[in-house]
Amino acid sequence: MSALLGRLKALRLPTHVGPRSLKSQGVSIENVKPVYDCGKLAWWARWTYFLVIADLVVTASACELTLNHWTMWEELPKDNSVFTPSSDGQPSEPTEAVGHYVKRPLWQRGLFTLANFAGGVGLAAVLLGGRSRIVRRMFIVPAASSQASVPATSGIAAERLLVIQSPLHTSSQGAVMPLRRTRLLHSPDKNEMMIGLKDRRGHYSLSLDGAEVDGAKMSVWDARKSLYTTWYGEKNGMQMFLKSAKVKEDAS
Repeated sequence: MSALLGRLKALRLPTHVGPRSLKSQGVSIENVKPVYDCGKLAWWARWTYFLVIADLVVTASACELTLNHWTMWEELPKDNSVFTPSSDGQPSEPTEAVGHYVKRPLWQRGLFTLANFAGGVGLAAVLLGGRSRIVRRMFIVPAASSQASVPATSGIAAERLLVIQSPLHTSSQGAVMPLRRTRLLHSPDKNEMMIGLKDRRGHYSLSLDGAEVDGAKMSVWDARKSLYTTWYGEKNGMQMFLKSAKVKEDAS
């Protein structure tokens, strides 16, 4: 028992939930020009919260209707049917089936309600998760510890940090990671690029159409080339850019 308690105490639980401030991560982007600025976000990213609220309202309504008002037709036995007199005074059987609507079995209503709930919550999670993976602005700054330990005259490049601000971040917040732990990836959309994370799941999306790269608006081709050279250096970046362009031409 004591060993179990010791292990529980040794566990490091997350102390912060949600976007983190750059100051708490030891990073400052004051007077730093963004490497990338998407400009205008996609329409669904601008209206995400409205879409999520609408989705949850529709989901709640669908769950309530399904659970409390989903019925089926149940015919009444003929003995309980109401007979109407015919022209000769004799009772005649009704020509239409007599019955009423009753609620479906609870297991049917419960399963369909659960499916509606899971679908609605899943769609809201996809919208919020997708919005958090859109790059709104991006900075590349030297790491403070690396900058202090490596003299400027040593010729050794200081470690660089990538600062990503999604639509969920304010100007003083962001996701910070070493640039060497990321890589540029192809996107199914020819107007986009992706940033892959070597030690994390998922990726970030960069829209190049109408975005500013290195402080200037440029074509998608030039924006992609500029990002490769910024990421991997002039020589290696150009080689990787040309290689990626050749792969895209072969794929098309």
